[in-house]
Amino acid sequence: MIRERIRQFREASLQPSAQDLQLVHEILSEPTLSLFLEQHPRDQRHGARTAQWLITNGQKNPELLAAALLHDIGKGQQRTRDRVIHVLASWSQTGQIIGKHTSAIELRRAIARSREHSEIGAQKLETSGASPRVVELTRLHHKPPGTDTMLELLQRADAEN
Repeated sequence: MIRERIRQFREASLQPSAQDLQLVHEILSEPTLSLFLEQHPRDQRHGARTAQWLITNGQKNPELLAAALLHDIGKGQQRTRDRVIHVLASWSQTGQIIGKHTSAIELRRAIARSREHSEIGAQKLETSGASPRVVELTRLHHKPPGTDTMLELLQRADAEN
């Protein structure tokens, strides 16, 4: 887990590649394409890599690939330090106390967005007219998958990237 977090931190400043963006344009159309492009570049790169992992592992379902690209859209434009503090708050189980949407302090608002990004993203997707399945996969991507094999695949791809 710590090694993975270090990798994520190191890669946080990397931009999505031309190949990443080409894949995005092949899978998404408006208005979900605009939602994708509103993400922080690190989340764009992560989403593209998540979708590419699925494709490399034989997955072609367009809703699964769209969910891979869009699953983190609820995080918004967060600074690296906001994300680091969110991880630490999650580990220490203080995120509920520290994070607050109505705070005057951006760090506290960012922690709240990170904690609730699955629901925030699902609401954005619903508003944009995304398919119910993409909305559901986004909403549940941090919940136990149960018997939902598509959700389990999304979670595996997310964890790998």
